[in-house]
Amino acid sequence: MPFGGRLRASFLGEPSDRAHRVAPKVRSLQVGAAVAAFGVLGVFSAAAGGDDVSTESAPVHQAAEVAPIAGPAPQAPAPVAAPKVAPAPAPVVQPAPAAQPKAEEAPEAALESAPEAAAEATPVKESKPKDQVEAWIKEAAKELEKNGVSRDQIDEDAIRTIIMKESNGNPKAKNNWDSNASAGTPSIGLMQTIEPTFKSFALPGHQDIYNPVDNIIAATRYAIDRYGSVSDVPGVSGMRSGGSYQGY
Repeated sequence: MPFGGRLRASFLGEPSDRAHRVAPKVRSLQVGAAVAAFGVLGVFSAAAGGDDVSTESAPVHQAAEVAPIAGPAPQAPAPVAAPKVAPAPAPVVQPAPAAQPKAEEAPEAALESAPEAAAEATPVKESKPKDQVEAWIKEAAKELEKNGVSRDQIDEDAIRTIIMKESNGNPKAKNNWDSNASAGTPSIGLMQTIEPTFKSFALPGHQDIYNPVDNIIAATRYAIDRYGSVSDVPGVSGMRSGGSYQGY
């Protein structure tokens, strides 16, 4: 038996012939001593180059890699819908105010003549005739102006005075009792003219002595020719001075 075998048998209490056994407690002590001696013996055997002691180190067990437990993939949170906002109303674009001309830029002459130009552009409104007699007078005055008679010579109030004193506004009036009637030429119409005088002063197209407008035209032209204006007829001028009317 080799030396190592004998030493192991001596420490373990195992004789070569295993003829007897030792008590368990003694055996435990022997086993511990044998293990210690075996370690020392192994050191010496390795140093001596013995081949009966194996000095291979136990393989190192690496920890097994634990694979992660497969589970459902995390889901991204659902996007939160943005609240709907009503579109703002389109801004109302106000038209730019028209540029106003500066007063200092206008020439002084234009500023001074502006009121006069406005007055000329504004038509003169004629007052409505208060009665039919006044309407006849105004129509006759227009015809006289068209034929060259100055407005200063046409006094409508004086014409009205003569009409009311001579015929009281009756275009068909006829005087059959005065000297003219006795001579065969009675006074006729609004302003009581005789036939020869009417024909001398009537205008073309106004030849009817009983027509109120025609009668006024001829009588006014006669008064202007004889007295200078209607307002200078003796009966009219006498009334202005406080006297009474007298025929012309």
